[in-house]
Amino acid sequence: MLIAFWQVQRLTREINELELQAMRTQTRLSNYQKYAGVLGGSNILNIGNIAGLSSELLPRASLFAQYSDQASSMSAMQNLQAMKMTGRVPFTGNQLTQMQIEMSAFNQFKQQALKNLKQQEATVLNEKEKEIQLELNGIEQRLKMKRQQLESYKQLASDGIKDTVPTFGL
Repeated sequence: MLIAFWQVQRLTREINELELQAMRTQTRLSNYQKYAGVLGGSNILNIGNIAGLSSELLPRASLFAQYSDQASSMSAMQNLQAMKMTGRVPFTGNQLTQMQIEMSAFNQFKQQALKNLKQQEATVLNEKEKEIQLELNGIEQRLKMKRQQLESYKQLASDGIKDTVPTFGL
């Protein structure tokens, strides 16, 4: 009977620890989902739209924002130069119009490059979300098993108490 009480205490403690672990894992999953939402919802990542992310993801998002801006600008510049060299950018003779045409092309190239980079980052985030979800599922399975064990030991302890209660000859 004492073993049953000890098992009830041990299992209760383990369940509490697993519930805490599940809560933390769910929070991590939510954080990744929030970052994916920010990534998909804005054209350009900046401090304003990544400031609400968790301390785990803020450095990643900040670095990605800087990297994606620089990489997309470089890609756009290379594409614009390639278009100029191949003669696909019309020469207007008017500097203002020429600059507007080139800036428009640059902006389109940059937006496409940003979109591609964000898709790559989203793919990485989706894989991480899947890993976290698998981890969460494992924790929930262990919790279910521990709860079943706890109920068995509670029943065993209850039965043990009934057996040791004196009946005083009744």
